[in-house]
Amino acid sequence: MWEILIAAYNSISWNATAGIVFGASISALVSYLLQRNQFREVRRQRDADRIEERKAVALNVLTKMMRIASTLEILQLSIEGAFRRAERDGLKGPPWTFVIPIANLPGKVHFEPNELTEVMRLDFQLFNDLGPFDDVHNVLLDTFAMYRTDRNALTENMSAEMKGNLGTTSFTAEEMKRLAPKMAALDTLVVGMIERTTKDSAEAWQILTRLQVALNKQFNLKLQLERKEPVHQT
Repeated sequence: MWEILIAAYNSISWNATAGIVFGASISALVSYLLQRNQFREVRRQRDADRIEERKAVALNVLTKMMRIASTLEILQLSIEGAFRRAERDGLKGPPWTFVIPIANLPGKVHFEPNELTEVMRLDFQLFNDLGPFDDVHNVLLDTFAMYRTDRNALTENMSAEMKGNLGTTSFTAEEMKRLAPKMAALDTLVVGMIERTTKDSAEAWQILTRLQVALNKQFNLKLQLERKEPVHQT
């Protein structure tokens, strides 16, 4: 028995065996390195895709904030323009008589949870300031819509003597007594609209500028927003 095993042992070509083992080791090593590089490339691509997704979400927020800032400025200018025209034309009546409602108001804006999450990752204080601004914008639109509805309801049955673009309406004492609370409510709305548009418009542009800076820094962008000076129409 031992003689058979010894003969078999002596018949093995150890050089060939070593070559087979060495070749298998090299093949396994090459396969491992290729696989590792492949995983690294997949991971790199996944990271790049994730950054692109974050960038897309952040740019959505920027677009929405631009809409908010622009809308608030338009609303502010509409009221300021009404007061300038009233002063030019020598109108001395209460604000509701010369602040004309906006016929077609812009649409509302809503920040999505993933958008606010991205802003929070960029800058937590910016998130605190920007987060509620879609509601600020939308509530102000509701206020302007309420003013339009209530003013139209008040004036739809009024007759007026026209002189150019200006109309004059007369009221009896009884009519004035009945309409005075509604007129006062309209003037209260106008005061609120003036205060909110002035404050919120300025704050919206500040937030928009901070958001632009944060995006440029985080995603190596070169965004540059420029606020044009408003053109006052008479």
